[in-house]
Amino acid sequence: MKRADTAEIIVVGGGMVGLSFVNLLATRWPKRATDVVVIERTPPPDWQSEVGLRVSALSPRSTNILSACGVWQGLPAERCGPYRRMVVWRNGGPGGNDTIEFDAAEQGIAALGHIVENDLVCRLLWDRAEAAGVRLLTGAAPVTLERSRDGVQLALDDGLELSARLLVGADGAASWVRQTGGLARRQWLYRQQGVVTHAQPELPHQATAWQRFLPRGPLALLPLADGRVSVVWSCPDERAAELIGGGQAALGDALTTASEGVLGQLQPTLPARAFPLVAAHASTYTGDRVVLIGDAAHQVHPLAGQGANLGLKDAAELAQVIGEFLDRPAADPGDRRVLRRYERARKTDNLATLMTMDLMNRAFSGGHPALAALAGGGLGLVNRVTPLKRAFAAYASGGTDRT
Repeated sequence: MKRADTAEIIVVGGGMVGLSFVNLLATRWPKRATDVVVIERTPPPDWQSEVGLRVSALSPRSTNILSACGVWQGLPAERCGPYRRMVVWRNGGPGGNDTIEFDAAEQGIAALGHIVENDLVCRLLWDRAEAAGVRLLTGAAPVTLERSRDGVQLALDDGLELSARLLVGADGAASWVRQTGGLARRQWLYRQQGVVTHAQPELPHQATAWQRFLPRGPLALLPLADGRVSVVWSCPDERAAELIGGGQAALGDALTTASEGVLGQLQPTLPARAFPLVAAHASTYTGDRVVLIGDAAHQVHPLAGQGANLGLKDAAELAQVIGEFLDRPAADPGDRRVLRRYERARKTDNLATLMTMDLMNRAFSGGHPALAALAGGGLGLVNRVTPLKRAFAAYASGGTDRT
């Protein structure tokens, strides 16, 4: 016998973005939190004693969003690494003519951002949503989607059938919701891999995010609260294979050389992994009773660590517009006019960030030495012009648009 259930809103994807959306909505709409269902194939991650490999650089705006969700306050300080400076350079070490530096004190804020573990944030968001009464389904995935004038109907692979008035796709880059909902996407393959690991530096990281633009892709060293750095090295496919397969000692030597020894010798403490780098953007974020947030709608090059920040701003915006609308009598969360308000609010920022990251990567790592030299000189120019530097710093810290 088929099982059936109903809801107002179904969210496919129980990651940081999807769970932030449901928590924000539950805060705004507490008496009807049980009308929200989250579908996530895998159970929520457990707390781990070791710092996880998957981390995000969250801007102050993003930490405000997580505070509104009620979870930022619960993150242990020893697992949350603030960075108060950001140093970006091309050649000759920091301090040269092609260097730009940002300082939180110059912005009048305590930190430019925080390096946090994705799994830790997701666990807290999950627990918060569960306590609010949101229905959280694990161990199953949607297999079919039908839409009508009044709602959507999903069938899951465990036999459950769900109906709702709105379907939210927060299910990542390979979004089932986007594909099944017929929302087109354009993507760019960089032919680069992001090599990630954690490393113990010989010198203190000074609560500073270090980034060097190399001819074949940027290298970032992000400060962890335990004194290590999280490494994200964007490099061509073949170089990534060499780094992954060469062993820990060889990787440490390569990292030390590539970073020009800014933190002394670097010793990897976890096996390195790699993931393909892609830029992508959905032509529309909304369809008939369907809406996309986070990586389901867009992906950007990770050179500035903006992916999670953009997704959290999506979650906050959608929760805001739906929450305002649901305060009205007989309101319909799947109303296309409401969903388009969200799309208009977020599309410009997401596209601008995607294009900026793409341009920077091509300028510094596109194989054109003269262009890379010109771009490097631009870093130094911005560093010397206070209004420009202040604008760049505000953008880097997520302070240029609304949540």
